[in-house]
Amino acid sequence: MASHLLAGVDVGGTKIAVGITDTTGRLIAARRESTAIESGDHVISQIISLLAAAINDAGAGAAPSVIGIAVPGAFEQTSVLWAPNIIGWQHGIEIGRPIATALGATVSLHYDGHAWVVGEWWRGAARGARNVALIAVGTGIGGGIILDGRLHRGRVGVAGAVGWWVADWRQAASERRRPDGWLESVASGPAIARAAYRATPEEAFRAAREGDSAAQMAVRRAAEVLGVAAANIATLTDPEIIVLAGGVIAGGADLLLPRIREIVSSEAQPQIASGLRVVTAELGEDAAWLGAARLAQLQEGDA
Repeated sequence: MASHLLAGVDVGGTKIAVGITDTTGRLIAARRESTAIESGDHVISQIISLLAAAINDAGAGAAPSVIGIAVPGAFEQTSVLWAPNIIGWQHGIEIGRPIATALGATVSLHYDGHAWVVGEWWRGAARGARNVALIAVGTGIGGGIILDGRLHRGRVGVAGAVGWWVADWRQAASERRRPDGWLESVASGPAIARAAYRATPEEAFRAAREGDSAAQMAVRRAAEVLGVAAANIATLTDPEIIVLAGGVIAGGADLLLPRIREIVSSEAQPQIASGLRVVTAELGEDAAWLGAARLAQLQEGDA
């Protein structure tokens, strides 16, 4: 039975989510907690601890054969080269080997935007589609693209990293060391909170709903740049569906989604915009770890 189980890990700037699933995508056990801030090694230990707890929750004989880890940055084989939102992962760190040694499974790394889109494509909002674009908005912003029924990885393996989308070229060019013109610097959770003069995006959304003008302006700006990004991605890739995912979307969909849809409808290529669905994710915090598990399964050829 163990050989038919998969494990996935979603490493985010504010939380780590792990889970155990079978080869059909049925959730068996899941755990999550805030991301350790002490060091990169603490994050690795935390991943091992969370996976061990999830395996224990799954019951006797439930050890997975493969573990997929979704990382928010660049990697090579089992080492993270650069993940700016994870403390201690900015200058290269080996994470696959210690996890494989501790848990006795094959470990593979995957760009988290790809894990998000594969999770929603496999078991979530994009089931059955052949062309999908996903934008995940949380502490950072990532994304992924499915073209003609295949994940588009790109030349260096991070295709869809839409957080780097230039939202304001003049501002980005003038502040290269602190580029406030990028999509992530305007529409991520921390960016929305900062622009709304609040501590968290949740507080910013609450204030916007209560009529606070600064919060409303911050949320509207985020929705507009996300809408423009989604419209451009739609025109470029001609998907059947665009999925908006991540904690920021989950917490503020009522405020963000109408404006995003309006911009996609009016600004994407007209024939593409017609019939294009712009929806929120179905899998919530399970999407990225589930997609990472699926990618690990496919990499092992156990599809």
